[in-house]
Amino acid sequence: MHTIVKGNIETIDQLSEFIEKLSEQDYQYTGSSLFESSIGQHLRHILDLYMAMMHPLQNGLIDYDVRRRGIPLETDKSVGLLELQQTRNWLETLTEQTLFEPIEVKSEVMLSSTQSIQVTSTLGRELCFTSSHLVHHLAIMAAIARLIGHQVDSAIGQAPTTASFNRSQQA
Repeated sequence: MHTIVKGNIETIDQLSEFIEKLSEQDYQYTGSSLFESSIGQHLRHILDLYMAMMHPLQNGLIDYDVRRRGIPLETDKSVGLLELQQTRNWLETLTEQTLFEPIEVKSEVMLSSTQSIQVTSTLGRELCFTSSHLVHHLAIMAAIARLIGHQVDSAIGQAPTTASFNRSQQA
């Protein structure tokens, strides 16, 4: 299994373990002026990125502009955990050849108007981005959980480079 895939699986597993410890109420919590989105909404966002890679459009295009807002995944923890497991299962099927074949990617790039661009990438590169983005959102989810009283391990939402730095300081 390629390191890119292993890294994605590590972050998916960390996210799954974090979500499992939450109540449905905590998963849906939006009662703070500090955070406008719930943990479930952050999870939906991350899974939308993976879904774009898992199910590219018929022409092989990864379209990050496709979002599934307002779906049960945002409010039903069991749906989120199921999609995380499905994503993990898909990751385990990827071959090194698949990771480095060129693929087209579409994404909006403007705040002031609807403007999407299309670029050539690889699935491996997109998985690197998505894993990093997952870590960023997991850090936000951990902050929401702390705000509502959960004890959250400091390693939750920590970037791989930060983890490497911390290991080097312990040596």
